[in-house]
Amino acid sequence: MEEKEIYFTVGELAEKVGVTVRTLQYYDKTDLLKSSINKSGRRIYAKDDVFKLQQILFLKSFGFSLKEIKDKILKSKSFSSLETVFEKQREIVLGQIENMKKVADLLDLIISETKKGRDISLDKLITIMELMNWGNPYSFVIRYFGEEQLKTIAERFDSQEKYTHIMDYSKELFARLNDLYMKGADPAGIEGQKLAERWWNMVTEFTGGDQSLLKPLISAGLDTNNWPEEAKVFQGAIENFLGKAIEIYLKNKGVNLKDMEESHE
Repeated sequence: MEEKEIYFTVGELAEKVGVTVRTLQYYDKTDLLKSSINKSGRRIYAKDDVFKLQQILFLKSFGFSLKEIKDKILKSKSFSSLETVFEKQREIVLGQIENMKKVADLLDLIISETKKGRDISLDKLITIMELMNWGNPYSFVIRYFGEEQLKTIAERFDSQEKYTHIMDYSKELFARLNDLYMKGADPAGIEGQKLAERWWNMVTEFTGGDQSLLKPLISAGLDTNNWPEEAKVFQGAIENFLGKAIEIYLKNKGVNLKDMEESHE
């Protein structure tokens, strides 16, 4: 006996999978996850759509941009390809496990340092743990901050909510940066300058307007030759697009990064 097809409205699906109606509407508008129209004129989703949404949310949870997700999702109309899909997802999970191993290696290093009697303050250790963001290749910027600066950051991000917000926002901006860079957008164009504005706002939020915290961020951004391998995936986009976009944006605002850095030497 053939299984009866089950359909969900936008609101029903949003509630069941834990996303907002606005998110589903955006996916629909961008053709990432198209809904169907029933006889009553309501937008609905079938079982295959739920399967596709599972893939979207899975890939998004690992930091893929929506453009990347569009390219990676298998456009299957049945569950016959489940094995292939979940094998691909397993590969991604294994990649994250590898990142976790790197985190474990960092912790081993900290443990080794303490065993040798070298001073690692509690403030620094806690801050590193809070800002590590498991699997985030940009956690290395922590090494550019001094003891007091790390303590200031820890005080600013004293709740999981604040920390999660800045991390999620940074992931979104990195994805947007990659999209613009890959399509050859102009750093001085509307899209490039909008990204620069959002990026600078994020930096301002992170530093809380404290320019002594800005210098380490600038140093980390300029010191590309010493970035770890896992961080270099965005190096071209940062050097050839973001750097130019921010320089133009700040110049239009009458701000000179070099002057700001030198004032805190």
